[in-house]
Amino acid sequence: MTALERFLDSLKGRLISGTPCVPLIFGYAAALCKVKLSDYLQKGELLAYCQLEAQKQFGTDAVFAYADNSVESEALGSRICFPENDYPYITDYAWGDHENWTSRPLPDAQKDGRMPQLLEAVKIMRSTVGDTTTVVGGVLGPMSIAGQVMGLDKLIYLLVDEPDKFARAIDYTAHISLSYGQALLNAGAHVLMLLEPTASQNIIPQNVFVQYITPRIRYIFSGCKSAGALACWLVITGQTKGLLPYYKGCGADLATIDYEVPLKNALNAAPDLSLAGNIKPYNFVEHSQEELYDQAKKLISEAGHNRRFLLSSGCELPLNAKPENVEAMVRAARGGLNGANR
Repeated sequence: MTALERFLDSLKGRLISGTPCVPLIFGYAAALCKVKLSDYLQKGELLAYCQLEAQKQFGTDAVFAYADNSVESEALGSRICFPENDYPYITDYAWGDHENWTSRPLPDAQKDGRMPQLLEAVKIMRSTVGDTTTVVGGVLGPMSIAGQVMGLDKLIYLLVDEPDKFARAIDYTAHISLSYGQALLNAGAHVLMLLEPTASQNIIPQNVFVQYITPRIRYIFSGCKSAGALACWLVITGQTKGLLPYYKGCGADLATIDYEVPLKNALNAAPDLSLAGNIKPYNFVEHSQEELYDQAKKLISEAGHNRRFLLSSGCELPLNAKPENVEAMVRAARGGLNGANR
């Protein structure tokens, strides 16, 4: 069985052996290969190389064409600063106080910002692994993009004071998520991952998520499935217990649950949805490989005979994660069917 087959069979609830292992390895791949993070984030060929090397070293079931949360904002005109070995930050937001931003043309993934570099990374990874390993293309969600182009504080004030304008803003950014996602799929990604951290219950209440975010995610996932996505993966970090029952209606096939949501609660809240998670990311830094192995086995045991569970981190791996801890996680996943003995 290939990694892609294992991934897809799990989403369909028909996996008969093993547990898919898909830790969110993003910039950590650069640290693993001892290259500058700033180079990794700006050069598609290098990103692809590091992703493939990380997958080869650990034997995980996916590679990721995702750089950081500022890709879409940069393509819209935000100015970005790239520290050598840390994630970039925005120095000048693309959207000011003017009101005509939603009338601007959408970014062109073939030429704007770093989007072409991510498309190149997808092409290289897909040409290398073919249909043996899951190639995941990652895009930021509409609310998170809006926060990245105007600042989160301004976005929240807009939601409270001018909800109609807020709705128009995330309508516009939802089009960006879809068009960029379709470009990644056309370049060869098997799966579309939508990262929407700003929609966490740590930031907005459940009713805002239901009213404003779910219809935009449904629009994005529907368009991406029409473009050939084999699955759509939703990643909302932090507290999401009250949001999980709505994920399936958004068109999500798989959702990441962070460590703030116990696995048993998530399984009860979304019984028909495949779930990935939920080891605390900093456990990969602070804990021993024996502890990591035991945490992974405990999650597999808690999932029981639920064949829709994929072992993963609750968020992306820290840049200083211990390689032996990732190896321990994969070893636990390869122990057999969910609930298998050590």
